Amino acid sequence: MSVRDDIELIRSRIEAANTIAVFTHVRPDGDSVGSAFALGWALTDMGKKVEFISEDPIPEHFRFLFGFTEDKKDPFLPEPQNADCYILPDISSIDRAGKFFAKHPDISPDICIDHHISNQGFAKLNWVEWESPAACCVLADLMPKLGLKLTERVSSALLCGIITDTNSFSNSNVTAQSLYAAASLIDNGAKIFPISQQAYKLHTRTEMALWKLGMNNIHIEGDLVWSVFRRAEREAIGYYEDDDRGFVNYMGNTAGINVAVLFIEVNDQITKISWRALPGYDVSRVAAAFGGGGHLAASGATMTGKLDDIIPSVLEGTKNILSLDTNE
Repeated sequence: MSVRDDIELIRSRIEAANTIAVFTHVRPDGDSVGSAFALGWALTDMGKKVEFISEDPIPEHFRFLFGFTEDKKDPFLPEPQNADCYILPDISSIDRAGKFFAKHPDISPDICIDHHISNQGFAKLNWVEWESPAACCVLADLMPKLGLKLTERVSSALLCGIITDTNSFSNSNVTAQSLYAAASLIDNGAKIFPISQQAYKLHTRTEMALWKLGMNNIHIEGDLVWSVFRRAEREAIGYYEDDDRGFVNYMGNTAGINVAVLFIEVNDQITKISWRALPGYDVSRVAAAFGGGGHLAASGATMTGKLDDIIPSVLEGTKNILSLDTNE
């Protein structure tokens, strides 16, 4: 089957649908939120009914960016209500969409549009470009081929995803094509400064305290650095979200460090782990060993068990799989 045939199948499925559910992944980031809004808004513009789905709350900085603060209704639902088509952008495996499909085994995702190397093609129709640095970059090229218009607000959502998932165009997988895509979105009206400022640069005083917490918990073992955000410590500073606001990237940019690992204790039985690595180290293999996935240089997993049991297990696995030199 040709690329053209794949595009026609996706287009036909969209055209046949009445109400389309567009998902974010659990603990949504900028690429996930940007993908969902870009697709949802474009589908709305072509006359489709759209349900925006996010099992987890949208982070505050994206809420402000996309205009649903306390005085405006949150457009996201925890689960679909009336959908007859399910689209999952920036989602590498079905469990990353939340619990909905596990609760409804008779329902399958119709379309997945993604960029993760760990994506095995779980939907009925899959469009995966793992060389692309962001799902929003994939969408910027694919959406016009599907007859979806890149209006100013759609372009703004896509640019948000590209900026956040490339760390403001600084990651090793940034290509000329991704820069061209960003330039075309700016030509369509997306404003790079307010998007970059709100989605990528701006942080609150509480988030600054979170980074201080991470710094206090840092451990360096040769070319490996790791830290931990314990739930009680996060809540003591008033930070209640289960993310790191880019701290793992900061650790990964330390001179002489090849791999960074961050543990976030969600509750007493669940821990989120993030890996970052320099080129030459495939942390997606490590994440897969612990039930997760992602990219060569940036991956994650969620594990069940006690944090103090998970940390040594994950560190040992990371060292062994990547053959890291952790001698002090």
